[in-house]
Amino acid sequence: MNLELRQVADGVYATSRAAMQVEVADVVVFDMDGVLIDVRHSYPVVICKTVDQFLHERGFSGDDMAVTPDETAYFKAAGGFNSDWALAQGVVLIYLIKAELAGSRQVDGLRNLSPDLATIARAAGQYGGGLTGLETALSHLIDQRDLERVKAEWDRARITRLAQEFYAGDRAQVVFGVPNDTISGEGLMLSERALIDRGTLAAAPFRYGLYTGRNRGEVQSALDMAQLDGIFAEEALITESLGIRKPNPAGLFRVKEILRPQLMIYAGDNLDDWQTAARYEAERGLDDPPCLFCGVLGGSPGPLGYSLFQERGVDLMTHNVASLLAWVSERKQRLTTA
Repeated sequence: MNLELRQVADGVYATSRAAMQVEVADVVVFDMDGVLIDVRHSYPVVICKTVDQFLHERGFSGDDMAVTPDETAYFKAAGGFNSDWALAQGVVLIYLIKAELAGSRQVDGLRNLSPDLATIARAAGQYGGGLTGLETALSHLIDQRDLERVKAEWDRARITRLAQEFYAGDRAQVVFGVPNDTISGEGLMLSERALIDRGTLAAAPFRYGLYTGRNRGEVQSALDMAQLDGIFAEEALITESLGIRKPNPAGLFRVKEILRPQLMIYAGDNLDDWQTAARYEAERGLDDPPCLFCGVLGGSPGPLGYSLFQERGVDLMTHNVASLLAWVSERKQRLTTA
């Protein structure tokens, strides 16, 4: 059977096997960012502003941004950086180590100091991605004693707090339960936009789950903005507040227990989402429903998404969720009228 992706509808690609299986799909589980919500002007910008603010607080100077929104995609492509707070922490660590090596805290010069961010991100991916992979990659650049001195200055809690304040602004207390002591005014979350409308979801013949790295407050803010509140059963909202984090497939197993599907589709925009679905498939029992993964293009890995998903041999790809739902709905209709 041909397992290569081919275009099956406008904006939808599927393997032959997946095209047959989707006819019985009755549950679609979504990642949120880059799938249901356009976050191009929120989280990537939050990362950049957070890094710059933290470095400024540590005596760094310069006119250049330490990292640009486009450059955050390198780390998303490496995997393991589903948390944007962790990504900001990782970029800060890179600059602290570069500053130690160069004996300078001038950002403009450190940006040009080899290796660059893209090279470091690729190396992190080769060591498993995420902060663990990044620390392993960076440990080859600096001796252990100097690394420990750098990490003593690496205040991850402060970085997280700054990111929360940049994101939520004056609503930080509501969204994250913390006061905005440093950043005031409107948060960058107000720049987000819906990628799908309520009517499209409600009209499709599916029940829905959500598995996201956002906390419950962040999710509620996005659902309110997109007018999607009530589309998801509360029990099927799997958020960071539950202590379940991708790529742990426990989130998909939880949705499975709640919604009891015949077949699930998990739609996500990055490698952590793909790995989550892959681990579910590897761990599920014979009586558990299968889960097809759909890579949603245009999300956090940017233009790298298409090749990354192809390399992993995904079941489905789509340019947008509406196109995916329309195609699967049409396949299901064929099955019921056959």
